[in-house]
Amino acid sequence: MNDGSHDPPHAFFLVGTTASGKSAVVQHVAERRGWRVVSADSMNLYRGMDIGTAKPTREERERVDYAGIDLVDPSGKFSVAAYLEAVRPAFGTDHETIVAGGTGLYIKCLTQGFDDVPPENEALRAELEALEFHDLEQRAQTDAAALYGRLTADDRRNPRRLIRILEKAREEARPAGGWNSRPKPTLVGLQVGRETLHRRIAGRVERMYAAGLLEEAHGLMGMDLSPTALQAIGYAEAFAVLRREISLEEAKEKTIIRTRRLAKRQMTWFRNQLQVEWIDVERYPSMEKLAEAVAQAWDALGPTRLAM
Repeated sequence: MNDGSHDPPHAFFLVGTTASGKSAVVQHVAERRGWRVVSADSMNLYRGMDIGTAKPTREERERVDYAGIDLVDPSGKFSVAAYLEAVRPAFGTDHETIVAGGTGLYIKCLTQGFDDVPPENEALRAELEALEFHDLEQRAQTDAAALYGRLTADDRRNPRRLIRILEKAREEARPAGGWNSRPKPTLVGLQVGRETLHRRIAGRVERMYAAGLLEEAHGLMGMDLSPTALQAIGYAEAFAVLRREISLEEAKEKTIIRTRRLAKRQMTWFRNQLQVEWIDVERYPSMEKLAEAVAQAWDALGPTRLAM
């Protein structure tokens, strides 16, 4: 630890897929070390969307100072640049900070800079191909608006065309000086075997519905939700149940399938875009032991300097 008086902004990072156990680990370490936590999860931005996004509970937030949570109403839009600006004050000089999450772009921007994020290439293609059509369509409308506006009606219904304009938009955004001007720092990540991860995802979905996801979704239905909020995993399915379009069991199964796809996309990103020291979750008999291993890895690597 240091007095922080002249140090550049830095943080300890923990990455991993959804349901890998990041939240419990960072809560445990942050409580014991008196550290702050910055969420790097794009769905945690939305106020009122708590159960389906697995946000830290009110009690957990009373014990640990969190940033990057509840930044915008579900009816609003929020850019990566706005996220970076919102969390900037969290990296103070009087404490250490943990950044934890599964939104790879946020992690990349924090560690390598907003202008230095490289094109995903295979990672982007794999991510886009795993999207359901309505999610792909919304992504094209948001991230490649100008190119989308020039498509014919038929092309707008063609997922291959949508993927291509998203790839082209990312390519056109490349800075002239090149992408990889900064070395990739080594971050710490949690890795979970496929079968274990699938069990965890199924269990999480059951807990979400048991905790009142349908009631939370009902409270959101009267709002003018953004397309991102409307299609959020868990919420889109809950809305469909409330509209009597699908059964509760169908909603759970759809949520599980979409969450599995999300986890696959997240791991593809991490393995292609970041340098990660992976910790095998299944090697540790308890969350406390896993948290101890993560803390030891952070102590050995030291904090990561931020590109902000």
